[in-house]
Amino acid sequence: MQPSTVLADPYRVGPGTWVVPQLLETEPGVLVAINSMVITATEPVIVDTGTSVNRERWLAQVRSIVDPADVRWVFLSHADRDHIGNLAPVLEACPNATVVTTMWGVRHMLADGEPPLARMRWVNDGESFSAGDRVLHAVRPPVWDNTNTRGLYDPTTGVFWAADCFASMLTAPVTNARDLDPGFWRESFAYEHSSYCDWHTLLDATRFNALVDRSASLQPSVVASAHGPVLTGRMIDEAYAMVRELPGRGPVAEPGQPVLERMLSALVGPPAAAA
Repeated sequence: MQPSTVLADPYRVGPGTWVVPQLLETEPGVLVAINSMVITATEPVIVDTGTSVNRERWLAQVRSIVDPADVRWVFLSHADRDHIGNLAPVLEACPNATVVTTMWGVRHMLADGEPPLARMRWVNDGESFSAGDRVLHAVRPPVWDNTNTRGLYDPTTGVFWAADCFASMLTAPVTNARDLDPGFWRESFAYEHSSYCDWHTLLDATRFNALVDRSASLQPSVVASAHGPVLTGRMIDEAYAMVRELPGRGPVAEPGQPVLERMLSALVGPPAAAA
């Protein structure tokens, strides 16, 4: 089957902090999320810019939270297409905004034309920038699938945007992972991280845990992910514990041609019998 859009509205995850969701049903009863975030600081921040296929709805949802003329920062965790899909219209709608990215982010943008270098600020892992009433910190999440990925931590609210880390599938358009079946959440969490970070089998556990400690030591009160519902309370500790198990996990089998053929069959039906 083809993924179908499941309508969902922005939801508040902290004071002045909103997740803007895009949900797709990839198979009956299974949803994947493509999220971004808005922080209504005195210098408002858009965190990642969603996908171009969801452009009009995404732009309308962002406008429902913040006036584009007030936006001062567009933080890009990394330059995958589902994170920068609406960058051009955002910059057009937000004339006072500066893009927070990295050198590698610019290299990826070259595929779509000349990046707006005059409207950029490069902020690497471990660096920070001011959004007026708060300082936001770029902190690499424990796992990632693109060079120079940085999460974003807001100490004012305790919200940590973890980019692709802490992802899980959904069975319904919930906003908090506590509303998922615990077994489903753990299984899909483990699958997502073992799958998109297939290099986990090469990890040295000691060195990896030192990296995990960097973001865990922030003790965020909310962890928001680009590809799942938010985590709060004890689920944050549980999620970090599952991430720490990655070096000991085996590889995940990749879907191959038989899966593609089943998908095509579901779309067009079985071939007609010979006359």
